[in-house]
Amino acid sequence: MLKKLIFISVLSLGSQAFAQKPNTLITGKLEGLPKEEWIYFMGFGDRQKDSVQQTDKGFKFELDIPEGQGDFYILQAGKMDRSGEMNGTFLFFEKGKINIASKTPQFKDAKFSGGKLADYYNLFQNRPQVDGSKELYEQLRAAFDRKDTVKSAELRKRMDALNEEQQKLDKAFVLKHKNSAGIVYPMFFTLRDRDNLAEVDALLQQVSPQAKNNIPIKNIEHSIKTDKLTGIGRTALPFSQTDTSGKVVSLNDFKGKYVLIDFWASWCVPCRIENPHVVTAYQQFKNKNFTVLGISFDNPGQHNRWIEAIHADNLSWTQVSDLKGWKNEVGVLYDIKSIPSNLLLDPNGTIIAKNLRGDKLEEKLRELLGAPQMDQNTFVLSGKVDNPEQYTAFHIRYEGADGKTVADSTRIFNGVFSYIGKVSSPVEVSAYFTKDKEGAPQSYEKYMRFYVEPGALSLTGNTDLPQELLIAGSKVQDENVVFNAIGKEESALVKPLSEAYNKKSMEYGRLKKEGAAESILNEKLEACEKLREQMAPYYDRIRDKKLAYIREHPNSHISAGQLRYYVSSLSLDELQGFYDKMGPEVRNSAAGQELKNEIANLQGGSPGGIAADFSGPDINGKPLKLSDYKGQYVLIDFWASWCVPCRKGNPHLLQLYSKYKKKGFEIIGVSDDDTNPAAWRKAVDQDKIGVWKHVLRGLKKSPDGGYDKSEDKSEAYGIHTLPSKILVGPDGIIIGRYASGAGSDEDLDAKLKEVFKF
Repeated sequence: MLKKLIFISVLSLGSQAFAQKPNTLITGKLEGLPKEEWIYFMGFGDRQKDSVQQTDKGFKFELDIPEGQGDFYILQAGKMDRSGEMNGTFLFFEKGKINIASKTPQFKDAKFSGGKLADYYNLFQNRPQVDGSKELYEQLRAAFDRKDTVKSAELRKRMDALNEEQQKLDKAFVLKHKNSAGIVYPMFFTLRDRDNLAEVDALLQQVSPQAKNNIPIKNIEHSIKTDKLTGIGRTALPFSQTDTSGKVVSLNDFKGKYVLIDFWASWCVPCRIENPHVVTAYQQFKNKNFTVLGISFDNPGQHNRWIEAIHADNLSWTQVSDLKGWKNEVGVLYDIKSIPSNLLLDPNGTIIAKNLRGDKLEEKLRELLGAPQMDQNTFVLSGKVDNPEQYTAFHIRYEGADGKTVADSTRIFNGVFSYIGKVSSPVEVSAYFTKDKEGAPQSYEKYMRFYVEPGALSLTGNTDLPQELLIAGSKVQDENVVFNAIGKEESALVKPLSEAYNKKSMEYGRLKKEGAAESILNEKLEACEKLREQMAPYYDRIRDKKLAYIREHPNSHISAGQLRYYVSSLSLDELQGFYDKMGPEVRNSAAGQELKNEIANLQGGSPGGIAADFSGPDINGKPLKLSDYKGQYVLIDFWASWCVPCRKGNPHLLQLYSKYKKKGFEIIGVSDDDTNPAAWRKAVDQDKIGVWKHVLRGLKKSPDGGYDKSEDKSEAYGIHTLPSKILVGPDGIIIGRYASGAGSDEDLDAKLKEVFKF
């Protein structure tokens, strides 16, 4: 890819009519080139194109190049491959002769002879060069091929330094050969710095007219002339063009604002990679008298593609184009030869900066406008990731500023993307990557969880390792990294057990789907339960360490957000104690409000609370309502067919039911099997617990991919672990809570003995 001679940069080359009598002769022979292979001769734009097949004597091209129309052309054997590599050479031709001879089928091995055209090329190739540049280039290409972004960045810095040294040598070369058209090579390849055309102008002033009488140098001189009209300190030239809806937009419409004129195109990979930087800058400074005007170099017939790219890249500013590609009239007016390019104008319309890319744009805007001022509650997440799996979408789920669940996605282009959302306070998000038409991943390892907060954030790393991606720009996420490192030693020790547990769980799921015998399924469940028991001590130690951190940092958003994962193992008093120590900011955050609701549910589901009524069809399809059992002692048993401890406890519940049924005791089983009612019915039959009442929990999937808890019987009781049991007295008041941060099965036995005076 690095060898592509022409990718984004383009030469403004005028058309040329060829005379009848040729004055330029190109001959050559590539030994070993297959006879059926074509050799192509190509100019640029509307320039001449020709092709021949090599004979035993070689190949030949004849053409007429008028005085002053010398230019660069491509000679190429065969077609360019998908990677952009080609068997070709890039040569300057004017009136004269040249012979190209290679002992191989490759142009790269060729020797050039026959006259001044060869002399120009050979002189350039043999000029003084900085030591180590070729080796460094190969290292850079290798790092690029293996997608090593860290090494690539390091090598690019070294390459930039070498390029500066090479430019000094090439300036000396130009002055030494100032009367020769051969200076066209260094002027085109290393010295035509569009960001410093004043230096290029000073150099060309010392070159003879004869050496400058060709298309490439004339183009550079045109750029210099245009730069004097559109350079820094000049008033921007007026223009108008139509926007996406066909409305005419004028540059004058933006007078009084700082405006970035951004030249780009939907097909331009570097532009699309740069877009997240522009999105971030726009979101941070649009409330400080700054805006962006996008000018697209999309081609005729690409209106829809242009619109799609605008939406995919979150470009929410004004966009205009005449859909003429490189002939875009504004691009021609400003002599834009490569994209992405940009100009920054002050409120008076004066050009104050050019080609601010990456962090340089934000740095300049901070210098001019001070600290960013984003829309209230807005965050912008810019992603730049190594993407070996070629994922096409980034998915994110979180609680929005309005308190509603947001499930959203954005397109990934060449490893970059940007996402804009709104949150009222720091919130934890869940995210993952997918390919086209691919559903959410089934493996936990493919998900990432991190915190976002209002402001500009960035995400970097490798999509193959989503849980190791780095998020910058959020202090709360920085603290989250510290929090997640707690219990690192225990996590390393429990990892093999966890992996074994996941493997057994997947085996169980597969066997169940295949209709395996119940004995085999139970064997797998038992194996899973043994692994859970082995993991428990490690998780207990991690829990204790993390709760200690939360206790020491009551005013941390991380404490509020992470405490919810321990609700099921805390008593009501413990949870209330944590909450009471939190300050107003944390209490009013999304996580704080969630904790408040958890406490309310836990209070409602604890002794002394009024049992929340619920209803629904029982296992036989008949209506069931909790309040219909007033006057009896009712044990609400929260369980599931897949819950091994629940199933193990059922024989004991049968004993209790048999013992106290005639004394006014009833059990209502609430099963977490909404997604698999058949397994629920089967478990009831197998465990012979159909003697009491059974209903499903009532948790449903919502359209946004979340959960609809409007009929969830567990929610009102603050149930988060299974098995959990709630004992309700004849008056509808809760008199006992067992498991889920409260009493044990032994406590339940004792309570029943007490109330039934057994």
